[in-house]
Amino acid sequence: MSKLNRLLEDKIIDYHDSCNLRRSKFIGSGGSASVYVANWKNTSTKYAIKRCVDDKEVYLTYLANSHENIIQFRGITNFEDDEKYSLVLEYAEGGTLGKYLRDDTLTLKWENQLKFAKEITSAILWLHVDKGIVHGDLHPNNILIHKDTIKLADFGRSCQKESGCYNSEPVPNTNVKFMRLYQECWKQEPDERPHISKVNEVLNIIDSENSGNNDVSTVPYRRGSEESTKKTEFVHSCQIDLNILCQKY
Repeated sequence: MSKLNRLLEDKIIDYHDSCNLRRSKFIGSGGSASVYVANWKNTSTKYAIKRCVDDKEVYLTYLANSHENIIQFRGITNFEDDEKYSLVLEYAEGGTLGKYLRDDTLTLKWENQLKFAKEITSAILWLHVDKGIVHGDLHPNNILIHKDTIKLADFGRSCQKESGCYNSEPVPNTNVKFMRLYQECWKQEPDERPHISKVNEVLNIIDSENSGNNDVSTVPYRRGSEESTKKTEFVHSCQIDLNILCQKY
């Protein structure tokens, strides 16, 4: 008997009858899976439904379920004519980090970058140390935002431990220590980049040093030739700052 079937038989993983779920909006797709918003029958409660996933993804999503910065797993279901199970997940109303960075670029403060970076590293560190899971596919569109909180999602390419590098100008008004940290994470060779626990430690130090202190050392804003060019470069740089946390982990 497979691990998943054993968990279902022991009622450790909840199975939901698909007739209780009313699918509405299509969110996106990846690989062979599609993601929809669904409401629980006769309620306003929303879930995200990821259809047609492998048993391994179900199992790893279940294992990764108990961290506040990882999307919450509510169980599985099976729709008519589907050979594979579908995941029933917490619905992240804020969309993806990628969309957030595009839409809120000009108002994004470095303090929010720090908050998001700390939440991402906290989740990655917990996956590595507590669960022995390597996510394997971290990028801004697999990182969601719910109530201004980061939620890692999509364990389709994840694995348990046993079984391109970016570069950019720093974001204007970014803390200098934060800039140095992500430059370390830019290194071409993954083995030369700092361990995720070190990233987490440095972010905590930066946070404690700047708590209640507005007089911080930051990278100055540089004038560009065109407003549209500045915005494009700023968006790219914001994405790089958080992308670099995803390249090794």
